[in-house]
Amino acid sequence: MSGWHSSHRARKSARELVWRVRRRERGDAMIIWCVMLALLLLPLGGLTIDLWRGIAVQRTLQAAAEDAATAGASGIDVPQYRATGCLQLDSAAAVPLAQANLASQTGLGPLSAVDIAVSANGKQISVTLTEDVHLTLLSLVEGNKPLVVTASASSAPEGSAAENGCS
Repeated sequence: MSGWHSSHRARKSARELVWRVRRRERGDAMIIWCVMLALLLLPLGGLTIDLWRGIAVQRTLQAAAEDAATAGASGIDVPQYRATGCLQLDSAAAVPLAQANLASQTGLGPLSAVDIAVSANGKQISVTLTEDVHLTLLSLVEGNKPLVVTASASSAPEGSAAENGCS
């Protein structure tokens, strides 16, 4: 009887050893799979965080540019309007109005180094704002390159210029 018990124990311990090795291999494969999954999800998380931040900055810049262009469009050439009734933009008045509007906007919040370009001809004013958005997670992949976000808006004086035969 003792021969049977020793061979049974040997087979049982061999099965346990094989089971332990397979269990350890499954654990190692799970660790490798989790590490690979994390490495794949990091760029996806970077896209999500950094690109949505870029979109939020672009929307803020767009709203600020539109407000500044509308404010600048109120800078009309008053003497010409009184003489002819035609609305024409006065560049010397329109550009400072747009710049003052940008300076007074408090919603620009975290924007640090916004490049502002305001130009006006006799018909309309254009405002262009550019901001560099520094990446967080994507900087691990892309390096220290910022995401350049630009917004522009144009506006012209509104009124009954066409009715008076003005061009």
